[in-house]
Amino acid sequence: MGGWRTRLFFSLILYCTGFLTAVYLLAPSPAASSGGKVSCQRSMGSNQGTEHAGVDWQDRAATMRAGMDKAFSFAEDNADRAIQAVKAWIDQRQSGQ
Repeated sequence: MGGWRTRLFFSLILYCTGFLTAVYLLAPSPAASSGGKVSCQRSMGSNQGTEHAGVDWQDRAATMRAGMDKAFSFAEDNADRAIQAVKAWIDQRQSGQ
């Protein structure tokens, strides 16, 4: 396959992609608002005095999800533009011959 650096780099890319996919899938959608209610009230460790500990996490997750959705839509739009440009270039080259 290649050297150890190539394998390490590929493994890091694969790991980060999997992690970001998990975050994207587990984060609540910004469109699914709970009307001010906290939908997940798990307590981790000894967080007995903090009732709003889950709210901050959910806000961060929703913000991250909204940013990822924006990045995906931007990438899809630019991919469509690139495909159209390549098709136009190919058509231009074929009509010139």
